[in-house]
Amino acid sequence: MNINDYRKAMDHIIPDHALKERIMNQKTPQTRYTPVRRALTGALAVALAAVCLFTVALAASPELRMAVMTFFHLEEPEQLPGGDPSGAPTEPGISQTDIGQLVKAQYIKTDRYYGLTGGLLEDLTWSEDRRTLLDARFWEIKHNEAAPVEVDLHTQQIDVTYDGIRYQGEFYWYVRNGALYSFKGIPIGADTQPEDQWYVSHLSGRTDVVLLHVSEGRQLEYTETALLYHLDTGEVEELFVGVDPAILEQFDGSIWSPNAGRALVTGHAGPEHPSTREWLYDRETETLTEVGELGNVGAGGAIFVDDNTLILSTYTENENGSQEAVTYWVYDIPSSRAVQTLAQSPLYHKDRHPNGIIPFYGGSCMEIGQDGSACLIDLTTGARTMLENFTFEKEMNFFLNPSGDKVLYYVMDSEADGLGISQLGVIDLEKGTFIAFDREGYEDLYESSLHWEDNRTVSIDATSSDGGTRYILLYQF
Repeated sequence: MNINDYRKAMDHIIPDHALKERIMNQKTPQTRYTPVRRALTGALAVALAAVCLFTVALAASPELRMAVMTFFHLEEPEQLPGGDPSGAPTEPGISQTDIGQLVKAQYIKTDRYYGLTGGLLEDLTWSEDRRTLLDARFWEIKHNEAAPVEVDLHTQQIDVTYDGIRYQGEFYWYVRNGALYSFKGIPIGADTQPEDQWYVSHLSGRTDVVLLHVSEGRQLEYTETALLYHLDTGEVEELFVGVDPAILEQFDGSIWSPNAGRALVTGHAGPEHPSTREWLYDRETETLTEVGELGNVGAGGAIFVDDNTLILSTYTENENGSQEAVTYWVYDIPSSRAVQTLAQSPLYHKDRHPNGIIPFYGGSCMEIGQDGSACLIDLTTGARTMLENFTFEKEMNFFLNPSGDKVLYYVMDSEADGLGISQLGVIDLEKGTFIAFDREGYEDLYESSLHWEDNRTVSIDATSSDGGTRYILLYQF
């Protein structure tokens, strides 16, 4: 998988413009998950054991063991909040409920746009050109209340010249519970200048540095590179040391491993390369290797599972240029060893091929059978887990969380305005659970985006039918 594939995957959840910017600033799923084989523990295990939520089936052959995960459809539907005749509150209002005693839902109601970052609700006021933050207020969500909190908000001045272009502006950051959070204004349309073409992203576990992404050009002329920016000194460190400048000019984006020791980089195709090129860069050895050379398997794309592991992939196309089949390998970077975990498997297409592989763009995928049966495949081991009591239908969608250990499941009502999420659920790959529920009242809302707020929280942005009230709907499974 290359960065263009990742952008397509991001577009699949139909976020609004601001959300797209946030998502693209996040890292690709990078944490390797444990195969779905564990017995449930704790209170959840007690609740679910009674309904046989997780079992292990042994095949006829003693050498073959396949896990079975049972799809558990909660009988109790979610009752979404309806319109309030008194209108939206001037301060955030919060209510909460438990769905089937297994899913915690919180509904945040406001009279205008509020952001949500790191569990804090934020109200940001920007200058007219959207470059400077004029005011910022934050609330912590506690039970049924939004409690105002003070954060140690820092203003960081950017003034960096790279490849002859001077990038300037400000971004704002704070540290909370050991994690770094940041945001910046986004000049829109004609106000955007070359100096504005930058953004920052974070490295897992690091609060002293950020990745500063600088870019130039548009569309086919677009190029982007990442620099390591030190928050305490403002110093900038080049990450692609030792790379031929001629090759650097072809880069149009990079995805970094969790410790920023390696990167997957895509670049423009040259005359002798009919498609986008992709490389693996190693900072320690200052080497750049084409993905097609890794493991001598001729892969066409790659994605990080963790610092030392890649999933390599090759897609086979038909005469019309449409992708028809996929092959996967797990690749251990230190040993340069590739092991095939899925061979030339047909891809699922809603219209022309209603069975096959649905990629999750991480360490797992799903295989749909001709009868609608579904099987999860761990691409790091090849292990399979059947989804029992579950029949796949073309309205169903799946999306991996940032850590790669949970899969968002949702069904959209094609007749509804907006997304119209009629069913919502999560596959927990570590616990071996698949819980979903119906939603009632979504027809009275305009749902504009659906995404992972963090590794365990799903968020839906919505407005009332008259547009006067905004909702942030949060779900923890």
